Amino acid sequence: MPAMPPFLQMDDLEESFTGSGSWVTDPTGTIRHVTTGTRFSEESGITVDGQEYTLTPNDIELCGEGGTLGSGACGVVRKGFIKKTGQPVAIKGIKIEAKDKKEQLMNEVRSLVTAQWCPNLVTWYGGFVSRSIVHVVLDLMDLGSLRNLRNSCKASGYDGVPPVHLAIVTSQSMKGLEFLHNQHIVHRDIKPENILYSSTGQVKLTDFGISRSLDATIEMAGTQIGTQIYMAPEMCLGDEYNFSVDIWSYGLVLYELATGTFPFPPLSNFATLFECICEKPEPRLPVDGPYPAVMCEFVEKCLTREVRERGDTPRLVRHPFVATVESEEEFASFLSTLQRP
Repeated sequence: MPAMPPFLQMDDLEESFTGSGSWVTDPTGTIRHVTTGTRFSEESGITVDGQEYTLTPNDIELCGEGGTLGSGACGVVRKGFIKKTGQPVAIKGIKIEAKDKKEQLMNEVRSLVTAQWCPNLVTWYGGFVSRSIVHVVLDLMDLGSLRNLRNSCKASGYDGVPPVHLAIVTSQSMKGLEFLHNQHIVHRDIKPENILYSSTGQVKLTDFGISRSLDATIEMAGTQIGTQIYMAPEMCLGDEYNFSVDIWSYGLVLYELATGTFPFPPLSNFATLFECICEKPEPRLPVDGPYPAVMCEFVEKCLTREVRERGDTPRLVRHPFVATVESEEEFASFLSTLQRP
């Protein structure tokens, strides 16, 4: 592969970390979060709880034309590889402009440290600071998000993702959620765009920027965080909530992938969204449709307003719908037949 421009040239933005009492920048340019001791440095990468996750801009080479994987409010994700190993990676640049963005970065980095022990969570190889922008180097999931999977199935003549393949998608997604919940972490933004998949048949949860630690004995105070149309009723109401919000959100994702259609009509205002989420009958897959009964039951367990009756990850990872699934190799074989929209 021809040499690419140095990584330091990839972004000319000059946002600063200064201005927040819990963040300081020392004379060497190292950025420190005072409370946790987490450090972001151009020289030593990112340090969390005394452990260095060291990469430098010179360790990474960007891919050329077509190397941009996506962009959003916080920054750009680009495709590259680690020079020493040839490992393909995704490089996420995070612009930090305000205190809430700094705290979101802290949540994401600390969650990535936790995620390295779970095969169904996007993990990382380290990170560094370049021109006051934090870059984290992540697993490359080469086919993108489940939104792409839904669109690829549609382009290939399917009404939705076939149930046999949704079973392995759900199995891997639930294992990722179970790991987070066992660590007392609520994701809070489960949606198709935040579940990635690869040509090898792997499925992983990503984007832990708004996830939050939750003590098992204390319910979280209500805050409306996350993508609104996938929001659980208790969040929509501003009530206290717990791990169950992720289960509701995944239920909507599963329904959408199965049918090819989001269960709620086009929404133009919050009042209509509120009515759909909190008042109208919960979405259900038709039992007389092309969906296995165990899959219909799984969706019902997820999309139940009464939190005490909603499924949880210890039970859902063992549900009959995901008890026996195809292998990742079989799923990968199916993926290879799909057209790209």
